[in-house]
Amino acid sequence: MKIAIIGAGIAGLAAADELSRAGHDIVLHDKGRGAGGRMSTRRAQTPSGKCRWDHGAQYFTVRSEAFRTRLKPLMDAGAIAQWSPRLVTAETAEGRWTFAERSLEDEMFVGTPSMNALIKAMAETHKVHWSSRVMAIETDGAVKTLVLEGGGRDGPFDAVVCAIPAEQAASLLEPVSPRLASEASGVRSAPCWAAMLAFEGDVGVDWDGASVRQGPLAWVARDGSKPGRGNAETWVLHATPEWATASLDLAPQEAADLLARAFIELIGAPSPVYSAAHRWLLAKVESGVGEAFGWDANASIGAVGDWRIAPRVEAAWQSGHSLGEFLSR
Repeated sequence: MKIAIIGAGIAGLAAADELSRAGHDIVLHDKGRGAGGRMSTRRAQTPSGKCRWDHGAQYFTVRSEAFRTRLKPLMDAGAIAQWSPRLVTAETAEGRWTFAERSLEDEMFVGTPSMNALIKAMAETHKVHWSSRVMAIETDGAVKTLVLEGGGRDGPFDAVVCAIPAEQAASLLEPVSPRLASEASGVRSAPCWAAMLAFEGDVGVDWDGASVRQGPLAWVARDGSKPGRGNAETWVLHATPEWATASLDLAPQEAADLLARAFIELIGAPSPVYSAAHRWLLAKVESGVGEAFGWDANASIGAVGDWRIAPRVEAAWQSGHSLGEFLSR
């Protein structure tokens, strides 16, 4: 079969891996300018030099042997590496912050030299059209055609797999598969503001990541502690879903300043020499479907993504991989 996959993130590429291995002709379309999505990396020139931040997914874990087997050649090639940070939990007690060390529950991995290296490596063996936004799926009997932004078209295809966030998938799928669209419509994702900071020197803490129990911050991480990042004192701050929801209309620099102020109060750091922020509208799935993938046999259309299972990188891979296995039987 000739199959189109909409979305070249972890889920879409996992499906492409399995379907290509079974001999299907696969084409992927992704609206992004390049590999990344929620595993993107931001780069900027700062007074401390050129810096980078993993402002989306901070790391990923590996709990299944199937996922570990898929990642092994990527680790051998240097596209991913294990990250062993010192982690703490930060909370206030009588007006002062305390930091309790916590152990690693799972091995933690990152792309190297940035998170999107994992996506880049997986995409290398596939035909991916970047900067290609799919506006609609047209069907004519068993034949399907993708309608692209700007008036372009791609097809014909025997099947289409939708591998984009649920809220975006719902409107795209509604005209061609109401059942899959209904499943996607029931999913809710929380937003997140991510602030990116650079400091001139060491900020004076002996840990690399903290889960924060009070205030606007949920997670802070020393990005420079990850493998392949160099020695820059760079930090990523993720806001709580509640703060992000209440602050959706902030200008990016205003959000960055507010979150940086909370971080300074948390650790007593000096002011950063650089700050910026990015708003993720669909950051973390709060309620998923509960099934690894969706497949509409009558329409020959599928749906995959972390929103089918859980908000983890591995769950996105499992979703795409499972659909690929199903269609390759």
